[in-house]
Amino acid sequence: MNLRIIYLIALFISLVALYLYYEINSNNLNKNYLTLFLTTFVSNFGYAMSVHADTLEGALSGNLLSYIGSIFTLLFGLIVILDMCHKKFYFVFRFGLLIFATVLSILLATTKETQLFFAHPYIVTEMGLTLIKFKMGPAMIFYMCFIAGINIAAITSVIHSIFTKNNVSKKSLQILLCMLIFGTLAYIIPLVIGTRINLMPYIYIFMESFFLYFSAKTNTYDLQLNLLNVYKNRTGYGYIAFDNKKRFLGCDDFALTFFPKLSEISLDSYIPKTFTNIIDNLHYDDWNWNEHCNEDFRIQYSDKAGICTIHRISASKMKMGFFLELRDDTEQQNYIKGLNSFNKELSHLVKEKTEQVTDMQDSIIRGIATMVESRDNSTGGHILRTSDCIQIFAEELLKHKEIEKLSPAFLQLLVKAAPMHDLGKIAVDDSILRKPGKFTPEEYEKMKEHPAKGAIIVKKVLSGINDEEFRQIAVNVAHYHHEKWDGTGYPEKLSGEAIPLEARIMALADVFDALVSKRCYKEAQSFNQAFEIIKNDLGKHFDPVIGKIFIECRPQLEEYYKSSVQDL
Repeated sequence: MNLRIIYLIALFISLVALYLYYEINSNNLNKNYLTLFLTTFVSNFGYAMSVHADTLEGALSGNLLSYIGSIFTLLFGLIVILDMCHKKFYFVFRFGLLIFATVLSILLATTKETQLFFAHPYIVTEMGLTLIKFKMGPAMIFYMCFIAGINIAAITSVIHSIFTKNNVSKKSLQILLCMLIFGTLAYIIPLVIGTRINLMPYIYIFMESFFLYFSAKTNTYDLQLNLLNVYKNRTGYGYIAFDNKKRFLGCDDFALTFFPKLSEISLDSYIPKTFTNIIDNLHYDDWNWNEHCNEDFRIQYSDKAGICTIHRISASKMKMGFFLELRDDTEQQNYIKGLNSFNKELSHLVKEKTEQVTDMQDSIIRGIATMVESRDNSTGGHILRTSDCIQIFAEELLKHKEIEKLSPAFLQLLVKAAPMHDLGKIAVDDSILRKPGKFTPEEYEKMKEHPAKGAIIVKKVLSGINDEEFRQIAVNVAHYHHEKWDGTGYPEKLSGEAIPLEARIMALADVFDALVSKRCYKEAQSFNQAFEIIKNDLGKHFDPVIGKIFIECRPQLEEYYKSSVQDL
């Protein structure tokens, strides 16, 4: 039987194992695994070359190649095994072993001249195999020690990890331990019994099979690799890569759907200034990408919308460039646009209906107030005038930012609430309310009850309105518009800022209209007289701060009363 075919088969299997490792792990190549598979192939190539040689030179070259391949196969096998065991292989030891292996390889390569490894080699043919006979040189001792040391280190590391490590696959390590022991025995036994068949090529193949299985299994636990594979298979995702200087390194097809002009840019080139769509969308010129890493920002091209995130590309703690992740957001943005359009339409409709309801409420409120006023012979047009008076006053108050609580919304609600300030008069007896002359003390006391009763009525009338602020302003205006700054008013005898601001404002408009209007029991006073009375009562009847602002409204108030009031 020609045994040469056995070595050719071993060589072929090594080549297949190398190819399979590369294909299975193309996305996550481990340099130590790859070197291990390469050196195993070199070693098996040397064995096949040696047994097929017909000359001493050929056999010696193949033998040296197999020895050198074996040296580095064992070294990188140890590195891989320590990695599997999650043990540190310090750089000093790793580098030292690499130097030692290199020196051994040099001694092997020069052994023909130095005789340090093989002394007086010659070839014989046995069982169809070309075999080299030689005397061992002194360097062979170092080679044997190297092999023994590597095997002992590997076996002890695996045994230690099986019993002490929890973050390793004990089943895999147990299989590896058996293979290491078997491989050691398969190397020693043929030497002891003197057989001519070298089993090392097949020992290497068994080891390769295990490492091939283990590397594939490891990938199932590699979260980073799995995420990368998921990312590549997801639709609606893409990338653009740049180096540290923002030179274009490449992109995928998805990125071209957003930025077709990327296909016109040469690799290692800057984005041309004329490609404004790319420059603007990616903030190519106006951002320092280092300051915006892991931030999301929006991109837009034609009818497509997306989200872009800048990531740093790093390798061995070195910053290599930028990775721009693109995600399609078109469907979501179209949905949001549709939703916004619907919301605008709905808001417009709600606003329109709200305005209708508000107008209806205002009409009802004014109607009730007018009905009450019609029972009082002395206050014709008072409700309309005081409301307009407060409107004029409000415009002046807005110029004074130092007064707390004053805002356009607050004053607008006050103008709306003003017609209800005398609603309590509906509870006053007609004989008192319609009396043409002055009240008796008893009648005046009855009349002084109308603010408190008005507050109760307003609260009930507005109970169905959701605007709590408006309800409170209206109640306060009705309840406290006859209170005085010095505490001599009614019905609660409040003083100073204890009187709600809206009531203090209402008091000025109410008194001013009463002064300049003709009543059945008095004539109208002049503007000079009215403003003089208000001025003299600042700090007594009226709030001294807002009272001064009211006096500042004199030109507008005079113009209003002259044009609107016919019977002062």
